[in-house]
Amino acid sequence: MLKPLNLTNKPTPIEKYEFDNFTLHIKRDDLNGLVDSGNKARKLEYLLADALNKKSDVIITAGYLNSNHCRITAYFCSRLGLKSILVLNCLKRKKIEKEGNLLLDYLFGAEIHFLNEKEYKEKENYVEGLIKKLIKKGFNPYYIPTGGSNEIGILGYRDCFLEMVDYLKENKIDGIFCAVGSGGTYAGLLYGKLISNLDIPIYGILVDETIDYFKIKISEILKKLDCQIDEKDFHLIDSYIGKGYGIPYKEEIKLIKEWAKRGIILDLTYTGKAFYGMLKESKKMGFKNPLFLHTGGIFSIFAHKEYLK
Repeated sequence: MLKPLNLTNKPTPIEKYEFDNFTLHIKRDDLNGLVDSGNKARKLEYLLADALNKKSDVIITAGYLNSNHCRITAYFCSRLGLKSILVLNCLKRKKIEKEGNLLLDYLFGAEIHFLNEKEYKEKENYVEGLIKKLIKKGFNPYYIPTGGSNEIGILGYRDCFLEMVDYLKENKIDGIFCAVGSGGTYAGLLYGKLISNLDIPIYGILVDETIDYFKIKISEILKKLDCQIDEKDFHLIDSYIGKGYGIPYKEEIKLIKEWAKRGIILDLTYTGKAFYGMLKESKKMGFKNPLFLHTGGIFSIFAHKEYLK
């Protein structure tokens, strides 16, 4: 059985916010560390444990320009003495500013490869080429998929769900909400729920792609763990993506500014949209005790400062 590395502060706290007709519970996975804050850290504790077991010395992963996942990968690699290579989608930007997560990537010594959107769609081929070159040079590379979302990475969120079981029962949580960007966090929570036999719906607020895309991806990941799920287990919502990945809208920006005054920092790519969607859907469905999984993202807001001025 694969044992995760112990790189973060766990268990993370759950905070309550009382309103007139409901109580909001927030699982603060943004508080699992300073530089490594956020959901990707739990996944990487398993993935990097697997990499070390396989005697890997170079970690390759991919993501968008200001990827939280890539930042935490680079950070953990610097702590573990591993070389990190990041393959980043630079979108349509002609000028790339070293800010937010990207600045930290450089500070951690990551080797960075920028791809345009067309190239990034074929990133698996690009990574395959990188791996061949590294092997020829005598390295033993290990590739982590985008967001750390595979059958190894999701074990971190199986653990997170199991960490919450007693709290969910004691506080009569009637719905769990999280952002869905690569599917791993949602898949892990779903896996933990099925193991625990708790009848609590888990709602995933999409920030990219489609419901069908994630149903297929999550099902395939869980099958590798001999976990079969039914259609009724999925509660995926695509109403809050807006104009696209990483493009915020005015309602989200307003919400982020309001909750910052309560000490809750949401980002504009994941948690802002998911939190907005959670509040709207909870009201629509009449939840009295919803729980929101705060998956971090604080450093990425510095790359979107034009929206928050």
